[in-house]
Amino acid sequence: MCDRVDSPPCYSEFLQHYLLPNKPVIVGPALVGSWPARNLWTGAEGSIDWGFLKSEYGHFEVTVADCSTREFSDQRREKMLFRNVVDLWTAGEGQSLYVKDWHLARALATSTSSAHEPFYTTPDIFRDDWMNAYYSAHTEDDFRFVYVGAAGTFTPLHRDVYTSYSWSTNVCGRKRWWLFPPEQTRFLFRKGGEEHMETAYDVRHVDKEAYPLFEQARPIIVEQGPGETIFVPSGWYHQVENLTDCISINHNWCNSVNLPSLYDSMCAKVLGVEHALEDVRELLSHRSADAADPDAWQQEWVSIVQDVVEKDAGWNWATFWKMILHALRLAINKPCPIHEQLWPRTPPELMPSLEFIKARVKPCYDDFIMRPQREVALVAGLKEVLDNVRSLLGE
Repeated sequence: MCDRVDSPPCYSEFLQHYLLPNKPVIVGPALVGSWPARNLWTGAEGSIDWGFLKSEYGHFEVTVADCSTREFSDQRREKMLFRNVVDLWTAGEGQSLYVKDWHLARALATSTSSAHEPFYTTPDIFRDDWMNAYYSAHTEDDFRFVYVGAAGTFTPLHRDVYTSYSWSTNVCGRKRWWLFPPEQTRFLFRKGGEEHMETAYDVRHVDKEAYPLFEQARPIIVEQGPGETIFVPSGWYHQVENLTDCISINHNWCNSVNLPSLYDSMCAKVLGVEHALEDVRELLSHRSADAADPDAWQQEWVSIVQDVVEKDAGWNWATFWKMILHALRLAINKPCPIHEQLWPRTPPELMPSLEFIKARVKPCYDDFIMRPQREVALVAGLKEVLDNVRSLLGE
């Protein structure tokens, strides 16, 4: 079941009723009633104002997925200028094209060519976001996206990176969501593909022989209207279809509440990469058998694994623990880099108590420093990060 609420919940209500129990919810348009995009990007009767979007943002290069062409577990993607995509749509062409993962907010905030007022603000209930706080302050990347697609375009079945949360607001248009609670995950895998987490591609068209357990799955199917915001909990597989031409603003995010799930997912990812590269491990160990330091190969091995993990999923252990350190410093009100235009400091009333945060971090820390892979010692700079985390946990 997915709750629907017209009035935006306060943070404490959202924490107790949805974050902690890990339940989905759709919040009515009042949550984003102040967003400029709700007026600027729409025309008569809520239709998309393609002329405005093309004139304001047409010069940006965007990633475009072709929903008619499958490429492994995703769709074929290419780079295009946004104005060229709009031209196709307004000419009645390119109906399978879907602009995805567009970092428009960051691009506008960091632009030196012209000044732009923010077209939206993050709702208070989603402000406790460790991923975007860290990435906005320390990198040139983030997890804040705009999606623009024609009716019929879709995102295949997936789970968000390392079981992170997501929230998505329809600026205009309608979507259909298929939501699978974590206890149903085992029904989604290809027969024999469980080890590689190989799930069905499109839940509307599933090969019963390849996915014999899928018939047992009971997804929550909901429709999301204009102005509505959906919260997708941690670890829930989901698929999304645009029922009309649609623009949405989406964030992937995490915090102390789902940190244990993220940590477990990271451990599983590293283990999966290690298994896939077992031949590399054997080669390195045999090659170093006669070396002066026969254990030196382990540092190279861990470095290779972490590099593959980062390239495949976007971050590795170094990023994970630096993100936690950044979040702890903010929670304790320690000096910490902040990019106010991209992600202002989250006030304490919009996050759990400091005691709760520490209680979620400490078991992850205790487990990590005892891992047999010894990443703490073998990943450059990681010991210093972990020492700082330990110090803050003791305050």
